[in-house]
Amino acid sequence: MVTLQCNIFPHNNLERYKLRAGRGTTLDVRQVAISRGTPLIALPLLTFVAYTPAFAQDTQTSKPEPRASYGVELAFRSGHADRGFIINDRPVVQPVVWVTRKGVEFSVWGNLPLAETTDGTRPQIEELELAREYKWKSLSIAPAVTMYFYHDALNTENERSMSGWVRLSYDVGPFRLFTHQSLDVLTYRGAYYGEAGLASEGHASDWLELGGSLGAGWASARFNDAYAEVARAGLDRVSAQAWLTLHVTPHYYVTPDFEFSTIVNPRVRAALTRPTFFFLRLSTGVEF
Repeated sequence: MVTLQCNIFPHNNLERYKLRAGRGTTLDVRQVAISRGTPLIALPLLTFVAYTPAFAQDTQTSKPEPRASYGVELAFRSGHADRGFIINDRPVVQPVVWVTRKGVEFSVWGNLPLAETTDGTRPQIEELELAREYKWKSLSIAPAVTMYFYHDALNTENERSMSGWVRLSYDVGPFRLFTHQSLDVLTYRGAYYGEAGLASEGHASDWLELGGSLGAGWASARFNDAYAEVARAGLDRVSAQAWLTLHVTPHYYVTPDFEFSTIVNPRVRAALTRPTFFFLRLSTGVEF
């Protein structure tokens, strides 16, 4: 099941989105450009994600081969942000489809605006992600490669780039410690963002799940310069999320959730019109 991991009005939405990778949250909570010459790091990383064997080979041989799973989801959200920076301050529709087999997941995600933003844009985004999850006891490691395409029909702006991700999580009783690291390897090469936090999710009943997370993120000077024209590295933001998943049938679910985020880097915060946001989201989907 997929669940969702910045207002920079002095810039256009293209500038705000150009470093996006991932659907906005963690892989386990569900959630390539050939432009200007694809960097050499991208192809080895892509191959590693897709074909590297799992940690414990004896575990693979002792269990029957898992079948592929797949799903589709449609979400309605009051706005869209990426790692604390608002991309769209008006309602959006976010569809996603995915297929998973042997720990490898391929997904296609989109962001479609329902109205023009306050700064006169309609950012449309498509994103492809290929991820490989490895599990060993309580530890999960998931390298991934993402590629996005950005288009603003009102301003005829187009952009694309590629990022490498590593997502790690460790289960500690009812909680999960997590960290996500991303690095742009194409158009904005060297822009780095990291995040760490604590999450928890559990069943209140057979048909109801509750979950939430707290996190903090930091960024390189290159990343903040791209988003806010402030070339200063440091702790960028703190965030909180909460969600509720209603399993209507074994395959069909409905999930309302909210996300709160505020920029804490003083210089970056001063450059933003809206450094704090609270977005609501309602998604429904099926998975087989």
